[in-house]
Amino acid sequence: MTARPSDQIDPYANYAQWKQWAGTFAPRDKESRYFAAELDGIPLRDRHVLEIGFGNGAFMAWARGQGADVAGIEINEAMLEAAHRHGFEASSASLDELAESGPRYDVIVAFDVLEHWNTEELVRNFGLVRRLLHDGGIFLARFPNGQSPYGRVFQHGDFSHQSTLSSYKIEYLATTSRLEVVRVANARRVGAHTDPLSTLRHRWLAWCRRRIERKFARLYGLPRLPLDPNLVAVLRKPRDLSTQDG
Repeated sequence: MTARPSDQIDPYANYAQWKQWAGTFAPRDKESRYFAAELDGIPLRDRHVLEIGFGNGAFMAWARGQGADVAGIEINEAMLEAAHRHGFEASSASLDELAESGPRYDVIVAFDVLEHWNTEELVRNFGLVRRLLHDGGIFLARFPNGQSPYGRVFQHGDFSHQSTLSSYKIEYLATTSRLEVVRVANARRVGAHTDPLSTLRHRWLAWCRRRIERKFARLYGLPRLPLDPNLVAVLRKPRDLSTQDG
């Protein structure tokens, strides 16, 4: 029997439990090293930073430790309460509401969020992100790699995912929202351990993966072909277009 709309399953029901979010707002060592690698060259000290969909709060806590003034939005009530307990500015406001209320940010991040938006939401929200950024501000987003078979493990690991994204789709969204593409590439990788032998093995495996990517790209006549499970896009709001905002 076909379910009526009111009977449809909520893909976010028990989401925090499934994700094992405890609201700790304390990044693990590997998470801290990952954030440091991913945001290398993006200054955070004394900058206004917004995280879209902050979840368990690891990035917000790490960014505050780097001297950033951090705020976040999240739809999960339990994580909102946890953020407030840990002294973070957090709300369930939509991007529309934020854009109307006036705050502007130097850096906006969205880890594992874009895939939850449908096409209409992607186009609209990229435009809203641009409105929320200061001139020269950075938007960094991580999402499953829709152009790689290895991205399927994350893309199809969650019933709430609505969009499959690639570097080309990100370039289109950047164009429509008048953002500059700084890079769209494999997510940074950090080793589970930091001892010299583990570090050497980690670097060797990374070299092997990049070599395979180059060979596949050359075989199919493509300029690049990142194949890791996750991609990261870094976009910038151009300074010389700021007067064109509506």
